Amino acid sequence: MTRAQQDNDIEQCESELIERDSTVINHLRRPLTPWLTVDRAIPQRTLRMVGPWCFVDHFGPVAAADYQAFDVAPHPHIGLQTITWLFSGQLLHLDSLGNEQPLRAGELNVMTAGKGISHAEVADVQNQAPLHGLQLWSALPLKQEQCEPAFEHHRQCPLFSINGTMATLLVGHYENYRSPASCYHPQIAMTLTSQQPQTSKLHLKPEFEYALVVCQGRIYVDGKAVNAQQTVALGSSRSSVHIEFSTDTRALLIGGEPFPQPVTMWWNFVSQKVERLAQAAKDWQQHQPRFGNVRGYQGTRIEGPEFPNNLKQQGD
Repeated sequence: MTRAQQDNDIEQCESELIERDSTVINHLRRPLTPWLTVDRAIPQRTLRMVGPWCFVDHFGPVAAADYQAFDVAPHPHIGLQTITWLFSGQLLHLDSLGNEQPLRAGELNVMTAGKGISHAEVADVQNQAPLHGLQLWSALPLKQEQCEPAFEHHRQCPLFSINGTMATLLVGHYENYRSPASCYHPQIAMTLTSQQPQTSKLHLKPEFEYALVVCQGRIYVDGKAVNAQQTVALGSSRSSVHIEFSTDTRALLIGGEPFPQPVTMWWNFVSQKVERLAQAAKDWQQHQPRFGNVRGYQGTRIEGPEFPNNLKQQGD
């Protein structure tokens, strides 16, 4: 996905390094297209990064009749991985590597931008299920920021029960389960779904920092209610957490080792080096070949916003 042109603030993302936190944070409503808004969990002022996770958007449910509102034209990325997961519905991923991959509920798309890639995400087919899902961005460590771009699609991810709560492991590993998705930093992303009220105990790594993103329903953590479109930051130094689920609840657990260096996010670019952001902005504007072309998309690409002069000067 892309950040909108008017949503181009410079974000300094860094790990909070807070032990045993339980701060509840409201999501921000942000434009995705002229017709569709999303709920942004991070980054925001009170929570900028969790491990390597520097961006989490929750979108939908979008009614089947409004599927065509989901049309994200070709746009570029560097320095990150995008992880896209659908609770329901279907999308089509198109990228400059030549991939055309339908994404259905229960499947996982992972795109490693590395030194540069462009892609589009559009409504694939009209069906009866609403479009409802997540996209996460994971910052790449400095040594991998300039890696070759890549794309992978996984038909299945590990699915298992934690005290009656159904867990799907998207990235990383949990106890004896391991995701097939590539990752470059110790981290985890795992959805949690409960159809009925119950309490589940999750085992955590004390060296990780964590957060729980609530997409539907309500949970209780450390005696605090966390509703849909809210996130609770858990901090680090926890070996476990007890979560009370209400009826029909969906949540996302994200975590990872604190990122060693702050990263800068501008538009769709992430890097520890400001000069890489400035060069990527220039290359996209000038149609340089590093971002390729997204064949098969019917329409024009997204033109990026003007790179800020004050940030450009820092990289000169």
